[in-house]
Amino acid sequence: MSEPQDLTGPERDVLRRALREPLSDPDPVTMGVCLRLCGRRLLQRAGGVAAANGWRGPPQAFMLTRDGWRLLKAERRHPPVRRAG
Repeated sequence: MSEPQDLTGPERDVLRRALREPLSDPDPVTMGVCLRLCGRRLLQRAGGVAAANGWRGPPQAFMLTRDGWRLLKAERRHPPVRRAG
């Protein structure tokens, strides 16, 4: 699993948006970030399994994985360290 400090700002924003709802944004920049997060196993495509489980949204949507959920949960528990100076 990735560490929270390994994520860039846009990657964190996309994960937080995926926490609220599945992402189906056609924007190429967002799509690139989603694919990067899929490579880290933090997001996944909705696909056929989700449709078999009752998902009625677009099959190309991205959803949060268990690892992605754990990462966001760990990030919420530990606020960022403040630097003095």
